[in-house]
Amino acid sequence: MRVKLIASLGPSTRDYDQIRMLLMEGISGFRINLAHGDLAFWKSLISSVRRAEGDIKRPVAVIVDVRGPSIRLGNFSKAISVKAGDKVTFSLDEFSPEDKIIPFPNEEVMEKVREGDVFVMDDGRMRFKIISRGKKSFLAESLTDGVLKPEKAVSFPEREFNMPILTEDDVSGLESMCDEVDYVGISLVRKGEDILYVRNIINKLNPDIYLISKIENKSAVENLDSIIGLSDAVLVARGDLGMNFGLEEIPMLQRRIVRETLRMGKPVIVATQLLESMMSSPVPTRAEVVDIANAVEEGVDALMLTGETAAGSYPIEAVKWLKKVAERAESFYSINVNRMGESVKRRYAKGVVELAEDLGGKLLIYSMKGTTAAIISSLRPKTRTYVGVPSIKVARKLAIMWGLDTRVIPADSYYDGLDKLYTDLLNEKELSEGELAVLTYGLRDYEQVIRVRRVSTADSL
Repeated sequence: MRVKLIASLGPSTRDYDQIRMLLMEGISGFRINLAHGDLAFWKSLISSVRRAEGDIKRPVAVIVDVRGPSIRLGNFSKAISVKAGDKVTFSLDEFSPEDKIIPFPNEEVMEKVREGDVFVMDDGRMRFKIISRGKKSFLAESLTDGVLKPEKAVSFPEREFNMPILTEDDVSGLESMCDEVDYVGISLVRKGEDILYVRNIINKLNPDIYLISKIENKSAVENLDSIIGLSDAVLVARGDLGMNFGLEEIPMLQRRIVRETLRMGKPVIVATQLLESMMSSPVPTRAEVVDIANAVEEGVDALMLTGETAAGSYPIEAVKWLKKVAERAESFYSINVNRMGESVKRRYAKGVVELAEDLGGKLLIYSMKGTTAAIISSLRPKTRTYVGVPSIKVARKLAIMWGLDTRVIPADSYYDGLDKLYTDLLNEKELSEGELAVLTYGLRDYEQVIRVRRVSTADSL
């Protein structure tokens, strides 16, 4: 399967055996959300992922989402049901389930909201309108039925708040986990400067970490090109997009974000509600199946499950269905992207890909840092593509990129690494007698070698 699968971890998938099962079902990356849980919980999840990775012997990416400038309800003892028309008070420091007073510990929000403002939560399923406000609270009318739960994200579509892109807790969490993290998901990115700020901090902790910009709000959509250009990858966060735009806008926004990200040669992930019904059902809806197939056709690098695996009742079944639908979609659709580009590396990668395609051969690459492999992935080669890399850290970052079958092959040189990759594939019977293989490595300044080899089993050890 070319498209990669990512699962969010949480209460439903906190045990080692569950994580191992998810890996065996085809998961290539695991997401951990710093907005929920504590340091001990997060570190235990990462430890289980690395143990399972060693058992399965397949590199897997760990993605950590920082909380960032998200606006959330406070922590309170029990969920509160509300009906359309109910009046609810949101307070800086009070809680009363009987009087429907909900803690909302955010002073900037209290200062900036006004009467008439509409805010949403629970992926847009709950909507409120502010009808009066004071210094430490505001009163809102519920426009929908729903349930208010502790620490739920809240969005004010028509207002922006001057909150830091990383909280102190985010930085503290990353400091403790930076050696085991492959990607950091930046929540609620607004502009390119946000990414530069985060990268400056991350580079001091672990410069090998890649940054994923989550496109969630209107500012991010307005500044899309600069955000993509400064990011290592992009995530279409449909949950928050659905709270900041009309739901009817989401399909077009998704296509635009995916198209622009692929045009700029960066990996792109689609997330949220891919299999929402499987939070409580062992079988998806027809609409969800179509949604997954459409994302595959658009050419996304990876499909990410969120609540389905973090808190759902059927996490393993959800991954099985995601894989089943994605595989069927890939057998039907042909992914085509614009392969043109200005850089020498991209033009070189395009030439290598099209040579392998024209010859009907398999493509073998040895990549020291993963840069050339990532570019080749962005071109969506129609031929099977194998990548050898010198370390597990490089392999983990490539694990969620489209179409790459990555192997850790320590080597003293590009030539040595490429020969070892070829021999390993031959011994594993991934290469067949008589077929063609195109072998190359990352673009170098002074010389480049591309080899076309007719496979012979006599070459095996």
